[in-house]
Amino acid sequence: MRTIYENYRGFKISKEESTYNAISSDHVIFSRWQLSQVLDTVDQYVDITDPNTSTNSEFGFPQN
Repeated sequence: MRTIYENYRGFKISKEESTYNAISSDHVIFSRWQLSQVLDTVDQYVDITDPNTSTNSEFGFPQN
């Protein structure tokens, strides 16, 4: 196993044989054939589960 990223958005990204793996400290694991796919999956997961990531701030809605 070869580590690609030690901490990518809270996940350790590594390559084992022909798959890329993303493992979080909460034991959430993603495995994909391409690095870009596993990074996209991590991004989607973090964006959905992180309450601090708000799409409202992207559109300039006021924060009260």
